[in-house]
Amino acid sequence: MKPTLLFLALLSTLAPAAPPKTPPKTPPKAPAPAPAPAGELDAAVRARIEAFFTHVASGKIDEGYARLFEGSTLAKEQPALLPTLVSNTKLMLEKCGPAENGAVLQVRSAGRTLKEVTCILNCRKRPIRWTLYVYFGEGRWQILDADADLELGSFFDNEKPGER
Repeated sequence: MKPTLLFLALLSTLAPAAPPKTPPKTPPKAPAPAPAPAGELDAAVRARIEAFFTHVASGKIDEGYARLFEGSTLAKEQPALLPTLVSNTKLMLEKCGPAENGAVLQVRSAGRTLKEVTCILNCRKRPIRWTLYVYFGEGRWQILDADADLELGSFFDNEKPGER
């Protein structure tokens, strides 16, 4: 074998191995929701809550709940819940008088994805306290639960000593 051919044969055995295969690129994960400052709500959630109280004050309770739970998995997973909430709300309004207006009083955060929203619905005879639980899941903020009570002391249960 000629020296040139020998050199080429030797060189071919020293050639670098094929570059390692790179794994297929996976799409980046969706970013986690931006942490809202304590006491703040997502604008779309706030709008749904305000629309809920507007509907209730105008006597459109069914539409109010439909708007409140819009985009929530709750309505799909528990379809009997909305009619129950509507019925209970009508019973409370019989005791408290016609609804006049509602407002968000307090927003508390439990981590980045769960918020407790305390609201007041002012009625002619007495107020109703609403507690809503808002959760960031499935890529969006949704209202998971709504509870109302007539106990006036419940407006002050979370109060720190000396705040009165």
